[in-house]
Amino acid sequence: MFYDATEASEPVLAFNSFRFFPARRLLYEDDRPLRLGSRAIDILHVLLERAGETVTKDQLIARAWPNTVVEEGNLRVHVAALRRTLGERHIENVVGRGYCFITPVVRSEAGQVAHTAHAAQALPLSGEQSTMAQAKTVYLPQSDGLPPCATRIFGREQTVATLQQQLSERRFVTIVGTGGMGKTTAALAAAERMQTHWRQGTVFVDLAPLTRAEQVPQALAAALVMERPAAMDTAAIVAALRSHHLLLILDSCEHVLEAVSLLAEQILHGAPGVRLLATSREPLRAEGEWVHRLPALELPPEPAPGAGAPPLTMAQAMEYAAVQLFAERVQASAAGLALGDPEAPQIADICRRLDGIPLAIELAAARVELLGIRGLVARLDDCCYLLKGGRRTAKVRHRTLEATLDWSYDLLGESERKLLHRLSVFRRRFSLEEALSIGADNREGLEQAMDALSSLVSKSMLATVSDTGAARYRMLETTRSYAAAKLAESGEHDVILTHYVALGGAPL
Repeated sequence: MFYDATEASEPVLAFNSFRFFPARRLLYEDDRPLRLGSRAIDILHVLLERAGETVTKDQLIARAWPNTVVEEGNLRVHVAALRRTLGERHIENVVGRGYCFITPVVRSEAGQVAHTAHAAQALPLSGEQSTMAQAKTVYLPQSDGLPPCATRIFGREQTVATLQQQLSERRFVTIVGTGGMGKTTAALAAAERMQTHWRQGTVFVDLAPLTRAEQVPQALAAALVMERPAAMDTAAIVAALRSHHLLLILDSCEHVLEAVSLLAEQILHGAPGVRLLATSREPLRAEGEWVHRLPALELPPEPAPGAGAPPLTMAQAMEYAAVQLFAERVQASAAGLALGDPEAPQIADICRRLDGIPLAIELAAARVELLGIRGLVARLDDCCYLLKGGRRTAKVRHRTLEATLDWSYDLLGESERKLLHRLSVFRRRFSLEEALSIGADNREGLEQAMDALSSLVSKSMLATVSDTGAARYRMLETTRSYAAAKLAESGEHDVILTHYVALGGAPL
């Protein structure tokens, strides 16, 4: 069922522990795919084709930058990148002329290696004879099709292994979770480990920038490097993918759910060699979809009640992924700050109050240099105000916790927003009956409140709790803080709080 690069019959150029697949423009060291930029791939391809010969600088520039005038310094930059990846010993500088690949290269299926990158990449449609055939050709992305991961991930080994297993058994998996939970990171990690399973590799499609449903096919066509992507419709894309064998990652689907659902179903029916891995804050509810809910990072347990229990040590706290992430981000933003046993209980408390959400933990850790651990604990009640100032290079909706929650909130309907506001009074787990009592203004409003409650769970704004036989719910503390601010703005705060106290809740 799967393609394995180690057993492929396609052309391959091998040297030492490296293998280069010209047709897919992929470089492996042993079984590990290596990331190289488009220009570096072009330069490597030429050098391997002509191993043992001197390739002039002009020839390399013409190959990597066709029809473009560039400085020689650009070539040196990419050759240096190749040397960092391969090691210094393979590419020799021939002074005044160019470069030579001096390591012996073993060619399998000699004579079948493509003579140009585009000829190797272009995969013509079988049976496609229309005048649009060229426009419908898929030129697969250069490199490995995945955006680079700048940081390592924590506590997701089991998740990634599970996703690999699910993708090996099913054609369509959606990773679902609240904003900032690390859905994209988990998807990329699973895809990277399975790169050798797909004959044409992986294609990543970022849907977050889209503002209209009709842009979805265009975004996919652009990611597939199709000609004239703005003119592509779903039918043309599916026809182009019919003979392909690859993994499509559809990232951030929640704001274009219906369009992505229709696209996914048509791909599943019309392109049997394509598998789909989607990320979304709620399921797509499409035919063939298998939902994987992404859990929070593992947290240290609450301290045992009563005196006499030994305090948590830093070594014990570091056994949990949430603390590992916090500690690394603190060191990255406040190098030299010591985190020892005295800080361990407070750090565990911070991670618990942030519900083990990776984005919230990262943003909180970035504030330690300014506030210190104690100051951070004291200010955590106002999560949204505190957790601002994320990485400038992050997606806009991930730069602050407030922006992440705004993104989810903007996707809610009016009844869902109203219920979310009201449920923010619960600082504890609550039952279905309590949620409906707070959410419904009268008996006629019970059905609407029930629908809104179900939608909030589906959209990852509420979590279900399985600690008893009856349905119970909880709101993540970061979400609750955000919703409480909205409740205060709504003018309903005092009325809802009175109702909450009448239900037996402690005054806030």
